[in-house]
Amino acid sequence: MSRIRCKLGLIAMGCMAAVAQAQTLEYKFASSAPPTSPWAKQIDRTAAQVAEETKGAVKITPFYGSQLGSENDAIAQISRGRLDMGSFTVAAVALQVPEISLVNLPLFFDSQAQRDCVLDNHLQKFTTEALAKKNLVFINWGEVGPVHLPGKKAYATPADVKGIKVGVVVNKATTEFWREMGANPIPTNVAEVASSSQTGLIDTYPTPLAFYVPSGLNKVLPTLTKLPLWESAGVTLMNKGLYDKMPADLRASFDVGLRKTPVSTLRAEIRAVDTALTAAHKQAGGIVVEATPEQRAEWAKNLPPVWKEIAKDTGPEGEKFLALMEAGKKACPK
Repeated sequence: MSRIRCKLGLIAMGCMAAVAQAQTLEYKFASSAPPTSPWAKQIDRTAAQVAEETKGAVKITPFYGSQLGSENDAIAQISRGRLDMGSFTVAAVALQVPEISLVNLPLFFDSQAQRDCVLDNHLQKFTTEALAKKNLVFINWGEVGPVHLPGKKAYATPADVKGIKVGVVVNKATTEFWREMGANPIPTNVAEVASSSQTGLIDTYPTPLAFYVPSGLNKVLPTLTKLPLWESAGVTLMNKGLYDKMPADLRASFDVGLRKTPVSTLRAEIRAVDTALTAAHKQAGGIVVEATPEQRAEWAKNLPPVWKEIAKDTGPEGEKFLALMEAGKKACPK
């Protein structure tokens, strides 16, 4: 009898383990971030927090370095339900919701604090609703960092970029801005930035330091001009169908895990990296050119009409989105 009980016990334990395994939801998480980058560390932490909060019922498996396709392709696949979730630059998300690209309008905000306040308190509802129409769930904002201009020489003024080839994630905002500056925007996948720079297909790729140094782009384009042009935002997304199918109690703990680290912390971490990597780039023999206030004013002086034109060109919701941004600027401290 004892042997029979033992066998029955083992069978029961095996069945319980099988049920637990069957109930575990595993989501593939797409990212173009290099595996050694600060964004990868943030995603790994979020995956661990989700596992902890859901008691192992949800497992997030990250795929870095565009393993699941370019940002543009991966977002489209998430929308169609062929991928599960991921974190992306706003520039790429704008292919689904064009007006969201306006959060990266060059030199629009007066300060980092003002920009953060506008995103969190004045744009999140609109963004959530717009993405839902594309079968995408807005999880939270992310931080890509201050965007600077790398090259084989400095680009301190608009005159310096006339005629050059600028690698961009294609959307109307970035394309129109660079054309206004007299440069030639060239569609470039994140994974191809270094090779395109080496072969001369592009002369610069506007980028934060958190990508510039870990990706090795600083070895190819060793001169960095710090303006910055804008503070680049990111967005974490999930397929809406998958999210909605999750049992309500599990979804609640899943949400807690996803947002356990506040967006303010994510931003602070990336901005600290910007400072640290500036020093590291210099120490390794790289050149850093800090644009003067006068040079920054040169970049900004003719931009307000460009902002309005960009908003209009993004589509019928663009002007509405820009109005929300302008109202947010008035309400948020500089």
